[in-house]
Amino acid sequence: MATSMSVTRLYTADDFRRLALAEFPELREELEEYPDLLHLQMAAFARRTERAKEEGDWDTYARCVRLADTLWRHPDEALLNALNVSYLEMIDFDGARGPVAWKHLSPALQQGWRAMQAYLAELAYKAKQSERR
Repeated sequence: MATSMSVTRLYTADDFRRLALAEFPELREELEEYPDLLHLQMAAFARRTERAKEEGDWDTYARCVRLADTLWRHPDEALLNALNVSYLEMIDFDGARGPVAWKHLSPALQQGWRAMQAYLAELAYKAKQSERR
């Protein structure tokens, strides 16, 4: 008996740029400034997310998070790395608006953010241990 296997296409850097510009055309100049530099482009998207939080623009913040969550579900390796290092690592939840911002994250992004924070803490611990030797 043959089984039908569903193959999900992975999101790529090109998908990120296409989707980000469709949702946030104001990012065009920054994304075009760094052609082929996914991490710098993702950092521009992270800054847009943070700016929305700082301004209390929850509609824009939610749109940013929805896009990040969409990409997070099925990224290729390069996009996953950029989402971790240049997006999740750059957004924070400190301050008065932090708890509201956190609630906008999907459970998957919350888990990803926690994992990134744990990884960074582990790196800091290892660096400190190495200094003591």
